Amino acid sequence: MSDPIGEVNNVEDLMRVLEPVGGLEPRWYRGHANVQWELTPSLARKREWMENELLLLKKFKQNAIPRLVSAPVGEWDWLFLAQHHGLPTRLLDWSENPLIALYFACESDHDTDGCLWVLRPSDLNAKSSPGSPGVLLFGQDELLDSYLPEKARGPVAVQPPVAAVAARSFDRIVAQSGTFTICHRSFDPLEKAHSGDFLDSYVIPLARKAFIREQLKTLGINAMTVYPDLAHLAVYVKEEF
Repeated sequence: MSDPIGEVNNVEDLMRVLEPVGGLEPRWYRGHANVQWELTPSLARKREWMENELLLLKKFKQNAIPRLVSAPVGEWDWLFLAQHHGLPTRLLDWSENPLIALYFACESDHDTDGCLWVLRPSDLNAKSSPGSPGVLLFGQDELLDSYLPEKARGPVAVQPPVAAVAARSFDRIVAQSGTFTICHRSFDPLEKAHSGDFLDSYVIPLARKAFIREQLKTLGINAMTVYPDLAHLAVYVKEEF
């Protein structure tokens, strides 16, 4: 990972990190429970997944329909649905809410420090796709179409990763203020693209994670609010007693 530029020991430290962020340029956030983890989409974490990406999606679609009230509209919605139910994809989750990212960094101890990443999505896109309109929108900005799994595997030039937002049609994207970066045919960690100068990172010391979790709980950031499903509601209620 790139060298962290500081530590976040509590929510107050996070607020100080955010203070210099002025103007209209967006900032997105991602939390890692392990400081050594790279900014790699889940698909790239196992060779067999990368080689069988289209088959993974087909199997998911085949068996998801009976479990859905209504089927997704279009390939992008299928990809978002798969991502948020744990299927390995070329998407990497980010959040517009820094408290959500801090929660993920502290959600589990992992016996190691965590990490808070800060992404400047417009800066990434300016380097990856000069002339693009800042942050891209899935389903609207046509240059994203070449990042669809079936098209990205075709005979086209390799494209660098880009940052994009999606219509928030799923509960988890809403709850987590979700946004995305997406890879094309190269799955190198995001921090290695363009020398990583559109990113900052901060260490979350292991010894401070439990305290930060309690602070976030006071602010209404917990398993029940971050994961809007019955299983995590049960986890939250159980831990209250």
